[in-house]
Amino acid sequence: MRRSVLKNLRGLLTPDPRKAWVVDRIPGAAVAVEDGRVAWIGTEAHLPAAWADAPVVDGGDAWVTPGFVDPHTHLLFGGDRSQEFNRRLHGVPYTQIAAEGGGIRETVRATRTATVAELVAAGEARLREMRDRGVVHIEAKTGYGLELEAESRLCEAYLELKAKGWSLDVTLLPAHDIPTEFAGDPEGYSRLVAEQWLPELVHRFPGLARYCDVFIETGVFTVEQGRRIFQAGKALGLQARVHADELSWTGGAELAAELGGASADHLMFCSEAGMKAMAASGVTPILLPTTTLFLGMRDWAPARKMIESGCRVALASDFNPGSSPCLDPLLVLRLGCLQLRMTFEEAYTAMTLHAAQSLGRPDLGHLHPGAEATVLLWDVKDPLEWVYWVGGTFRPRTLN
Repeated sequence: MRRSVLKNLRGLLTPDPRKAWVVDRIPGAAVAVEDGRVAWIGTEAHLPAAWADAPVVDGGDAWVTPGFVDPHTHLLFGGDRSQEFNRRLHGVPYTQIAAEGGGIRETVRATRTATVAELVAAGEARLREMRDRGVVHIEAKTGYGLELEAESRLCEAYLELKAKGWSLDVTLLPAHDIPTEFAGDPEGYSRLVAEQWLPELVHRFPGLARYCDVFIETGVFTVEQGRRIFQAGKALGLQARVHADELSWTGGAELAAELGGASADHLMFCSEAGMKAMAASGVTPILLPTTTLFLGMRDWAPARKMIESGCRVALASDFNPGSSPCLDPLLVLRLGCLQLRMTFEEAYTAMTLHAAQSLGRPDLGHLHPGAEATVLLWDVKDPLEWVYWVGGTFRPRTLN
């Protein structure tokens, strides 16, 4: 039995899973750890006598927090689109870039030619960067293959990353876009994904993926096509995570609620009916403000209305090469506060506890007893500095 006590802390900051939107602040805190789990938290002066002889770990007068959880990323892809980004800055519209074969098709081409080894190497570099910034667990999607064998290589790369010890959940997203080979035929492609590709990917990689996703959007997939794919996924044991209402209202949030999905994501154009449906069904709205920022959009997701509707809102990076090349959780936190009009406590809870809950991980995103003792140590006077100093480059320490 491994026991230790983390002492000499300026304070402890953790969401409280027993109380909605409550963040506990404990000055002069201590944390008792047993077998990798939090056993007790409180002030150092009130440490129970049973822990008096446990080995002490010096916190160095830091703030201790749980790690961030990122519940929406597109971790693996080939190439980058920095040149496309610069063309956009020079006024070339995305529609022209796409018509010339750029946009997501550029990433699909690069991903289809990437080897598993190249994908794993790129994934590890990105995961290390996220870990160094305080992210301890992520959700990661396929979706830049858009053909069975390329999607399969993405799954193989995720399998290898998990074998290397990286903490992630995998989502199958072959319905990320309509590939060139099926241009003008989203109906045929959606049937292929539902009837052949999802079953084959689950057969090839049993137990790898927990979720499936569909981009429900005007010009991509309809609610009816999405429902078909999600129902096929459910039959295979995959829960729905829905790209919903990003560029226009499509009814994606309502579909997620109908299906009992784990999450509906983006939601810049979510309806009030969709918000109420998500709240009633327990679907987590996952908002992605760095995407709104990077695309230069003016329509930020209505976080305040969602919270008032009773939704358990989460925040995520949407890390991807085209609309959110962001690996920094503090930028997401800052945008949650400054653009989505969330309080610090709300945005922080959205990036820890609620993000973890959307992935079925009640042991992550907080430091109450029973939680995984994956803690971060921050050398700040107060965690509010993360947002107040907008350009601050804060990096946490870990105990490992």
